[in-house]
Amino acid sequence: MTEHAFFRAAAIARVSFKAQIVYRFDVSMTALATITRVLFAWILWGVIFSTRETVGGFTHHAMLSYYVVSSFLASLDMSKGIAFEISDRIKGGTFSRFMVIPSHPQLYFTSQTLGAAGYYAIFAALAASASAAMFLRAGLPATDPAAVVCALAMIAMGLVCMCEYQFLIGILSFKFQDVGLHLQGNLIDFSTGVMIPLSLLPRGVQTALGALPFPYVTYVPAMLMTGQSSAADGWRGLCVLVFWTLALLLLGRFAYTRLRTRYDGVGI
Repeated sequence: MTEHAFFRAAAIARVSFKAQIVYRFDVSMTALATITRVLFAWILWGVIFSTRETVGGFTHHAMLSYYVVSSFLASLDMSKGIAFEISDRIKGGTFSRFMVIPSHPQLYFTSQTLGAAGYYAIFAALAASASAAMFLRAGLPATDPAAVVCALAMIAMGLVCMCEYQFLIGILSFKFQDVGLHLQGNLIDFSTGVMIPLSLLPRGVQTALGALPFPYVTYVPAMLMTGQSSAADGWRGLCVLVFWTLALLLLGRFAYTRLRTRYDGVGI
């Protein structure tokens, strides 16, 4: 990224961060969703753990700790809006405005989403703290500082990775009428470990998902921050995530360059 591109990205992110102040209801609903997710986990897993001490290596406290952290991380991912907005604008003929702005559309949408995520992170952290206070009597488990550092790096890279992925999916609307946005959104929620910890899945499924970037966006960072994975496993996962981020970035740029010539929309 050139120096000028960096400053443009920073400016876009800053404007997007400030713009979220207007959408206070959306922010409050996202924070409430974080608490609700943990509440449902507390009810569901409370019933399951009433008849056993551990499930898949998790104690009741460890399971709720995982949901507190994973719900917080899920609230940070605002990238789903990228694919929906791009798809709607391409189909509606108003994507032209992003083809004439100084910043490349890929850089624009990534910066805009990361700026919004920064604002949502403040309230998501408050919601996660409230969830921990309500449902975790002993607080979050002690964690290796090296694992926390690795988790933070994965969280930042994961947000960028999801932006590049959603940009690529949105750009495919140049060629395809329906790119299955709702379906792939549900699959991603499952693959990232938002629904259930991936360690509860069959070994073969875990191995297959391990080759994809999605487990390293939410599941692995949550496991690291709750002391249920080692920093060594995290650093290996970070390498996979970096590879996928770069691959998706290049694929998105290639797809935009090739498919934009099919666009005949008008207006801004």
